[in-house]
Amino acid sequence: MRICERLAPPGLAADGDNVGLVIGDPAARCSGVVTALDLTEGAVAAAVAARANLIVVHHPPIYYPLKRIDLSTPQGRLIAAVLRHGIAVYAMHTNLDFAPKGLNDHVARLVGLKNVRPAAGPGKTVYRIGALGKGMTAAAFARQVKKALNISSARLYGGGKKTVKCVAVCTGSGADLLADAQARGADLLLTGEVRHHNAMECAGRGMWMIDGGHLGTERPMAALVAAHIKKMMAKSGKRTRITSLYIEEPFRDY
Repeated sequence: MRICERLAPPGLAADGDNVGLVIGDPAARCSGVVTALDLTEGAVAAAVAARANLIVVHHPPIYYPLKRIDLSTPQGRLIAAVLRHGIAVYAMHTNLDFAPKGLNDHVARLVGLKNVRPAAGPGKTVYRIGALGKGMTAAAFARQVKKALNISSARLYGGGKKTVKCVAVCTGSGADLLADAQARGADLLLTGEVRHHNAMECAGRGMWMIDGGHLGTERPMAALVAAHIKKMMAKSGKRTRITSLYIEEPFRDY
């Protein structure tokens, strides 16, 4: 857990976010780690197969207070499964999003931005702004994002400058940052979960926005965290198996 906290200190999380050890024994010796965006049956199966007793996820499997653990529900079955197999679950959520070398920073660099810098948004939100060098059209950048993130689509909204040079990045769901990003000089905002009113606001502001999906913009989390844990383990001389789990998009386009 200390290794995870070095990358994303819990104190960086948004107020009320349930980060840290969500399920399990903090005193247990780690036999292996699986990193995944969500706690799923596949993540549990991967941990069991690898004999790993820790799953590090992005989305906390318990966010709101539980009144009961009902095994007839998907959440109840997952909680029961990890407890049955002696697997702990650790969540790195908004603290990882906002961290100096966290998810927003990582994705900004993945899609080709240079001179990436933090931008403090509303509340404790910290997204990223970076440059595209000589710039490119919004459509060309959308295609670049699609390839870099290995996603099925990158939806382009709005209508701004012909050449995009300054880009803001907020993984997951950050369309409400449009005004803040524009005030900081961004020509385009890359995020996920763009709604109709967000798209209309974007057009009205004369700005561009790319929706790479909630999963699509956050999926690099598993590889990012796995690489960090492997690096820290190697420095300490520990040999622990680390598995990064790739999750397919839950939606299909026809």
